[in-house]
Amino acid sequence: MLEKINPEYRYASLVKIRPDWIRKHHFSALLIDVDNTLLPRNSSVIPEAHIKWMKEMELNKISMALTSNNGGKRLDEIARQLKNSGLSVPILTWAGKPFPRAYSGAIRLLRNSGWDPPDKDKDTDSILTIGDQLFTDVLGAHLYGLPAIWIRPLSDNDFIGTKLLRLLEKMVAGHLQQTGILPAEDNESGDCI
Repeated sequence: MLEKINPEYRYASLVKIRPDWIRKHHFSALLIDVDNTLLPRNSSVIPEAHIKWMKEMELNKISMALTSNNGGKRLDEIARQLKNSGLSVPILTWAGKPFPRAYSGAIRLLRNSGWDPPDKDKDTDSILTIGDQLFTDVLGAHLYGLPAIWIRPLSDNDFIGTKLLRLLEKMVAGHLQQTGILPAEDNESGDCI
């Protein structure tokens, strides 16, 4: 069970994940969580550094889709901000992570937005997920067979259910660290310690 919640990679933030690192690991598409990964949970404004990072990904021909277990006006505002910034990044709302349908839906958005995987028979081999929660983002990615980057949450403002999961997540991360299988944060090689 531990392997299902242990991420392959760990970074402090999105901006530390560089396009050359993504290409070196043979990824061509990213599925990025919205809340506390792309922007703080109670905000509808994407930080300018993350807009710049996304533009850099697009310039490097790395496709992206956003996933959120939420929806409504806030996600509409986020979509408008992306569009006004010149980004064409689709968003899957009410995704239902960690369930596999969330990932199949996000991959469908990637394909519909023009993503062209290097190997069409093994397209999921070139998709990397990024999120701030072990029990939704990392677990969900692994249930679908995708690798995951676990990043630090942008804020501690969480939904009550998420706050409870964060307590469990802290204990599990401590155990993963003690057993020596949790990847080191910002380890450019991507190797686990």
